[in-house]
Amino acid sequence: MNAEARFADQGYATVPLFDPELVGAAQADVAEHIDRVSRALYLPFEQSCPDAPLSQRIDRVFAHERSVANLLRVAVCTDAHRGPRLQALVNDRKLIETAERLGCRALSGKIARVRASIACFPEHRHAWHSDVARDDGTGCGKVAVTAWIPLSDAGPGNGGLEIAAGRQPAPLASQGDDGFEIPEWRLTGLPRVRPECPAGTALFLDRFTPHRTLPAKATRFALVVWLKAV
Repeated sequence: MNAEARFADQGYATVPLFDPELVGAAQADVAEHIDRVSRALYLPFEQSCPDAPLSQRIDRVFAHERSVANLLRVAVCTDAHRGPRLQALVNDRKLIETAERLGCRALSGKIARVRASIACFPEHRHAWHSDVARDDGTGCGKVAVTAWIPLSDAGPGNGGLEIAAGRQPAPLASQGDDGFEIPEWRLTGLPRVRPECPAGTALFLDRFTPHRTLPAKATRFALVVWLKAV
């Protein structure tokens, strides 16, 4: 099954899209942003574990300064996407061309953010959800296709996504105390898949496709681009 057929039938597709070395290099934007925020704190910069590998740094900070680790997590997920290497991926023409081909519709606006699966913050892994939970044509309701681009190899054992496959005609979410989480019973009968996504691969999701974040032994960062319909 090619990518177009898989997306039309299953609501997702993986596409080798970028040079893996360029995607891996984009992690430097995340590391530099952590440095930038850490230098602005009263806490001595050395206690932000600048010599640790990026995949371990926030976990090591967590061991002695949980609140600072959480601050760094939030900072990365709020503003790191503005880094030049990440912006080059966001604005690469291949991204929107592929999304338009898979979704069979013209796309214009987009929103990008960095997302992470961090071992020390399991409560911040995303539970079952779809990127459009309320199909009202406003705000998030305009999202047509999502591109999830891990900055390192991701899959079942290292912070990939689990997908409840099958193209959906409408959202399956239920509003509750935790937002628009999809209850397990709504996914009964849907096959679960955990795609391998080597660096350079983009995982494209339809707006109503249920998915969730899998645990990671080491921190996994991903660039997420929500592409909106014209």
